[in-house]
Amino acid sequence: MTKRTFRINRITIANGFLGALSLSSCQLLYFLLILGAMAFSTDSYAHHDDSKASTTDSKRRPQGGSLYVTAAFGPDNRLWRVVPDKWHVYVDYSTDLGKTFSAPVRINKEPQRIKVSGENRPGIVVDRSGKISVIYSAEGVQPVAVYFSTSTDNGRSFSTPKPLSDQASEANSFQGRLVLNSSGQAYVFWLDERDRTDWRQLGNAVYYTTIDGKNSQNFINRRFSDTLCECCRIAAAFGNDGQPVLFARFIYPGGIHDHGLSRTQIDGKEPLSWRVTFDEWKIKGCPEHGPAISIADDGRYHIAWFTQGSARQGLFYAYSSDRGQNFSVPMSFGTPKKLPSHPDILAQGKHVVLTWTEYDGTKTQLLVIQSTDGGQTWSPARSIAESASGTDFPFLLSSARGIFVSWNSKHEGYRLIPMN
Repeated sequence: MTKRTFRINRITIANGFLGALSLSSCQLLYFLLILGAMAFSTDSYAHHDDSKASTTDSKRRPQGGSLYVTAAFGPDNRLWRVVPDKWHVYVDYSTDLGKTFSAPVRINKEPQRIKVSGENRPGIVVDRSGKISVIYSAEGVQPVAVYFSTSTDNGRSFSTPKPLSDQASEANSFQGRLVLNSSGQAYVFWLDERDRTDWRQLGNAVYYTTIDGKNSQNFINRRFSDTLCECCRIAAAFGNDGQPVLFARFIYPGGIHDHGLSRTQIDGKEPLSWRVTFDEWKIKGCPEHGPAISIADDGRYHIAWFTQGSARQGLFYAYSSDRGQNFSVPMSFGTPKKLPSHPDILAQGKHVVLTWTEYDGTKTQLLVIQSTDGGQTWSPARSIAESASGTDFPFLLSSARGIFVSWNSKHEGYRLIPMN
């Protein structure tokens, strides 16, 4: 496979927009949001150098100033962050719930062209032994590859980053998703172009590898699923059987961009995939709007997603009590005229939290709703933060200290906002 330019086809997006002129004003507004975001962020998978951004609290401002910060709690309740810059990726930690952070540690000693966006973001997890695993996207032999690095000395140093894909010199890999199961084994999923032979056909395959203390540098690649939208991030969780479950935007016949689930099987058979949303969103472009999933201790699946389909438009939530075979009637949330977007969800037993952002033309608000009965009923929406500057997507985290929203913005800096 030859080296190819890696970019979103904006001509396709524009055609999709022009073809939508017959849609409702709300739908047109969402298309404008998508186009505006792309114009603001340049190429979807190019780096975003926010190093000149101002902040009101330099102690909370991530090294390098990038918006696209990913955080995770360790077993000792320290909050760890991975922060990409133009040429490097850094890790730091906080012992006071994000008020101050340690001196950052550089992961890649040699500079690389770091390529991140809200959808193509870095990842970090910390297992029970304290081992820290990190992924990020950067230019390699191909325009983009997902790199992996680990620390076994409590974050003081990191291994030399290596591509996860065993075909990284032949095909692009991107949209990495790093998750940790209850036994401490890390899984990494990513979109991979190695199987594409006809570039007129949409959709990429998902590959994955598992990482533990025995194979930290031996990444055995396995194919997971196919025909995923190439611009929307993958959501992942683990079922009660310890098997990973992916929730992602697939491309179905007729160019429909709806969501499906994929799940591995314990007996080693091929993973199962099936469609779970039927919004009928037909678009000749890239929504750049990945979904969210959380699986509660009782086995109930909780999902949240964005759509602009002919059947429904906006943000929606649903749950399943039979491992994703059937879902509740989708529940709309958010204020349509304020462009609700980029939800995340976290379920702990019957307690479920949803967070998302809305934009009123002047500022972005961070909102939450909560359920105490497994998603049957919900509290009124509550705004917990806002910013008039550029913002990242919100993400829910949990530790022994409670549930928090992790959110970053240019002016206010990084914020860890408690839900309890």
